[in-house]
Amino acid sequence: MSRRPLWMCHGSHIRIELNKQNRPIIKMRKTFTLLAAAVICGSVNAETVKMLTFGQGAPGIEEPGMMGEGLSADGKYICGALQEGTGYFVGNLETDEFRYALSEDPEGAELRNIDSNGLAIGFNGPGVTYSIDGVETVLATPEGYKYVLGEDISNDGSVMVGSLVGTGYVTSAAFSKDGGEWTNLPMPSDEILGAYAKTKTSAAKYVSGDGKVILGFVGSFGPAVLWEMNEAGEYEVDPLYHRYLVNGDSTATGPKFASLSPLNISNNGKYVLLQGNVMVDDDIFNSVTVAAVYDTETSTMKIYDESQEIDQAGLGLRPVAIADDGTFIGVIGQPLMGSTGTFIMKAGETQAEAMITAFPAYAEMFGMCDQFGFSVPMAISADGKVIMGYGFYCEDYFAEEAIPFYATWVINVDGTTSINSVVSESAQEAIYSIEGYRLNEMKPGLNIVRKADGSVVKVMKR
Repeated sequence: MSRRPLWMCHGSHIRIELNKQNRPIIKMRKTFTLLAAAVICGSVNAETVKMLTFGQGAPGIEEPGMMGEGLSADGKYICGALQEGTGYFVGNLETDEFRYALSEDPEGAELRNIDSNGLAIGFNGPGVTYSIDGVETVLATPEGYKYVLGEDISNDGSVMVGSLVGTGYVTSAAFSKDGGEWTNLPMPSDEILGAYAKTKTSAAKYVSGDGKVILGFVGSFGPAVLWEMNEAGEYEVDPLYHRYLVNGDSTATGPKFASLSPLNISNNGKYVLLQGNVMVDDDIFNSVTVAAVYDTETSTMKIYDESQEIDQAGLGLRPVAIADDGTFIGVIGQPLMGSTGTFIMKAGETQAEAMITAFPAYAEMFGMCDQFGFSVPMAISADGKVIMGYGFYCEDYFAEEAIPFYATWVINVDGTTSINSVVSESAQEAIYSIEGYRLNEMKPGLNIVRKADGSVVKVMKR
């Protein structure tokens, strides 16, 4: 079971503390490192974009890079992993204050999503939560399991989802409600599971903002399954794949898929984001990779199988996150170094738009990173006004002396101007070129200015 970000993998050695009765215990650790991340801002037209890094002067070189993974539904809080999994971070995007902790575990640490109160969920060896106040709490593991792997959290933190990891690192989809014990989610019958019944593996990956809809999969990274809360407050399983996947046991009558992977769920629980291989002329040996959105309210599937103008190589669209109106974001091809760029598919549209076209401020700062396939959008706020991701950023990929590093970016679609035309000289502590070199004074064009109060701004000198 991979626990790294979507595009990184590592082994499965786990450390966990036991008490004298050989039962897992809850640990609480407080990290006192609180600092403001370096924030470089740019804007064109209405939207703004921030580049977040803990580096100073030459961002990302002196401090670990930031790989943003989770965004609260209201777009206020952010969380993720430090470069190469050496730790994790949480941050408040309104105040630009961030807290990070280095991991002592050989497997590293990662936070995958964060609620609207600044509580993030992920792992640091065992599964953990980590608050904006710097408190880490190890997720209590039920008897008979190795540890809990935290994946997602509802808006108010009352529902957490993930997996219980057992012998042989077999995972079972599970949840915790109102701070209660982690409990296995119900599974489809063996008759419906078919070949997937042999593995006894499942995982819960995403939860709606109100905690009532959970999305995951069965088998080893297998097809999509839903769990929906009934009026009694109990989860009932919906083997979504069984109605669409052709695997010998399927009852598929509409669009037929050879594969159907769960990718995310909207905050309101209405839209389930998927990617699959839809069959052409009912031929299982002839299929096309497509994005798909399942509507939980109408029980219908929309397939985006039209040829995409932005996908010149025919790599297909891989969605990553979806807003409450059905707008979704993702990459063309496969994330990080296997894509030809990022995209946004606006609600009601059938043709995706390249993000470097849709957001000129993003293109100005991350255009080269995007086009080289080194940028990945990871989350979108419920209202679609904040988009977050990270990239393997470099000022100039053709320059040998330019050092690349992981940086997180945040697009505020309705933002105000953040490129300042004037910064008083008394407020300037240091000036750098866009390449990160120290300057004695501002030069024509873009300049990076670190002010006396520690904030960093991007200044255009005419």
